Amino acid sequence: MTITDRMLTGAIANNPANYDGDGEWRYSIPNKAIYFSRVSDPDSNDDEPWFALPSLNPDGSRRMELAFQQFIKRRWPPSRCAELQRFAERRGWNLAMELRYGGGALEDKEAEEWQFVVNRELQRLAQQVRQKIADLPA
Repeated sequence: MTITDRMLTGAIANNPANYDGDGEWRYSIPNKAIYFSRVSDPDSNDDEPWFALPSLNPDGSRRMELAFQQFIKRRWPPSRCAELQRFAERRGWNLAMELRYGGGALEDKEAEEWQFVVNRELQRLAQQVRQKIADLPA
């Protein structure tokens, strides 16, 4: 089956990138397929050549949290940054990055701006994987 951009970005966005814990999404080189594996439930594709897919937010890395903090400092007024900081101290940065309707802190327009940044990074990581696949020997 052909790997679509949607499949690839979905795997990257939801990749815990922690094989010993929650698991990780991988690309099987001989099968040309994306699969999920973890130490507690290894996939049979692990016995063949593979590489791990990148992750938008690897477990424990705080990558998106730190990116969001930098983003708001560059884009939004200090008063709004302070509001988000207070919100995050009470409820966490994961929720601070979410829409207000879902219990988060962002208004529609703010969420739209942040989602643009997230989608751009997902596209960059997906292109990186596509290039890695293209560079594999045939």
